[in-house]
Amino acid sequence: MQEINVSVVILYDGPLMLVNLRPEGTYFSGWWEWPGGKQQEGETSLDCAVRELQEEIGLYQPDLSEYAIECVEYPGRRIRLRFFVGRRPPGDAAADALEHRWVDPGEVLSMRFLEPNLPVLRRLIADPPFQDD
Repeated sequence: MQEINVSVVILYDGPLMLVNLRPEGTYFSGWWEWPGGKQQEGETSLDCAVRELQEEIGLYQPDLSEYAIECVEYPGRRIRLRFFVGRRPPGDAAADALEHRWVDPGEVLSMRFLEPNLPVLRRLIADPPFQDD
């Protein structure tokens, strides 16, 4: 069975979290998710998270903490998702960033959000990582 490592970034701006829309022509296009993607050969999970956030949104945030690991199995492949949390860095998203929004975490439950992310989202809603916001 093929195993794929994926890093996911959950950024907070105060109580709001960043979500982005999967682009047309991709698997699950039109669904919302957190920025992230496949880990490349020789890359750490954290390096992958930082790179994916920069590629997809244009934000650079190396100060991320690992929050959770979830595994999802599909026919012929297993996806290991490593979730990282952090705060919004200074600056704006890139002009060519994926469509994205800063939303209340509870609002995400009413969006078409990728199902493997839902257990982590529910934990974040119940116990936000940044209590001082």
